[in-house]
Amino acid sequence: MSSGQWEACVRALLYPVIFDPDPSSSVDRILSMIVDRRALGATRAEYLESVRLALASDVQLSTLLPQDHPEAVVRRYLAEVERRLTSAT
Repeated sequence: MSSGQWEACVRALLYPVIFDPDPSSSVDRILSMIVDRRALGATRAEYLESVRLALASDVQLSTLLPQDHPEAVVRRYLAEVERRLTSAT
């Protein structure tokens, strides 16, 4: 998967929580809204791979979309998404 592909999936996961005070509390809603509905035509496995690539990268994930969450909050949220996607497979 190219960086453009995983970045698009991660942006889709981040967009609905850019104004949430605690993005990690919205994981169930986001999984239902984005992953289960196959936003961007991506499968659950592709979202999981995208999140894993993002977390393993040195990309400043908090800059993928304009938002105010610090990097630590974004990475904590994506780690929770990864955990939920892993436990659901």
